[in-house]
Amino acid sequence: MDTPVVTVRLFAALRDAAGTGEVAVDAPTTLPALLDELSQRFGQRFADRLRVAAVMVDGTPTDPESERTVTAGAEVALLPPFAGG
Repeated sequence: MDTPVVTVRLFAALRDAAGTGEVAVDAPTTLPALLDELSQRFGQRFADRLRVAAVMVDGTPTDPESERTVTAGAEVALLPPFAGG
């Protein structure tokens, strides 16, 4: 039997810091627990970038401190700020 997971997609500087563009995290979990797990897994450089990242859960912008439960099959996207114009 497969372990239920949340798919986390990482972009730009977060992808570079993690060394991968996609990660699976055991589900269910809360959003803060998920982000903490990723910071522990990928280290301080990743954690520093995560502090200023936008968080989307299933395409909806979400407060990273929200105690929202993230269930199996959900997709979390982590996007650092973008510069440009």
